[in-house]
Amino acid sequence: MYFGSVRFFKHLIYLSMIIISLLAVYGAWYIGNLLLCNFYVSAQSNSDSIYKEIPKNINNSNNSVINKESRSSDSILSAQLSNALSNDLINRTADIKSEISYQSLYPEMRSEMPVQFQRKPRTVYLTFDDGPSERTLEILDILNRHNIKATFFIVSNNSDIEILKRIADEGHAIGIHSHSHNYHQIYDSVEAFLDDFNTCYNKIYETTSVKPQIFRFPGGSINAHNMGIYQDIISEMLRRGFIYYDWNISTGDTSKNATKNNIIKNVTKGFNNQESIILLCHDNHNKTNTVAALPDIIDYFQNEGYSFDKLDKTVEPLVFTYLH
Repeated sequence: MYFGSVRFFKHLIYLSMIIISLLAVYGAWYIGNLLLCNFYVSAQSNSDSIYKEIPKNINNSNNSVINKESRSSDSILSAQLSNALSNDLINRTADIKSEISYQSLYPEMRSEMPVQFQRKPRTVYLTFDDGPSERTLEILDILNRHNIKATFFIVSNNSDIEILKRIADEGHAIGIHSHSHNYHQIYDSVEAFLDDFNTCYNKIYETTSVKPQIFRFPGGSINAHNMGIYQDIISEMLRRGFIYYDWNISTGDTSKNATKNNIIKNVTKGFNNQESIILLCHDNHNKTNTVAALPDIIDYFQNEGYSFDKLDKTVEPLVFTYLH
């Protein structure tokens, strides 16, 4: 009789060992993926060397030709942005448009490229990702008391999207972060990114009558989830006239150790007299420490002689450099 026999238990042991081995392999893959994601996000958040500023005059014909030598040392994004504005590339894009299917998606989802980027001296751009939430109202109250403007990169799937009306009415900037904030879904393909972007774009417009012109990639422009397609996405979004912004100082408020004091410490540690500062903050229901630290952050930069402003598509972007 097989069941209950020595042979049965031997086979059962073998089967158990196989299952345990498969689970161990999956667990190692999953942990490795998380570590890789955290590595890129951490590196992007804390390293001054990982971002570049796009050239100030983006309509300069000298920037439209990037030779092999300069391509190896300059940001490829800067080259793409300069080339995207040259008549030659615009004409060539029109010629090959039919060859790239996603270029025909959502033809109304476009924005005008600025003629020239502006760089304001000693300016801090406060940016808040992932809202709106119940914290947004507290943030708006603080900004109102200090009479400064900020930028909200929103997730349109949030239930508190009506708060967007107050953000717009009080003169703050609204940019696209995503609709779902589901990295695997958003970065599945260029088409998937455009689908999500278009949903968020339309919800902002329907709620505020404002057509957003700027955006921030979920996870930043280069992250572990979009490594295979980020160049295609960036090229397509620049072709459509949308400008994206990464950051050069992070509050670190997504960390489990993100106390008020640690948030302030992260900001002061990341400060190195940068001429232009784009500060990454987050806005969701559990970011009470971010709200608590905000007045001190504002006071800190004002004492250092900085002013505050909101982002718009004429502000010179800070963007993460391509990984070669």
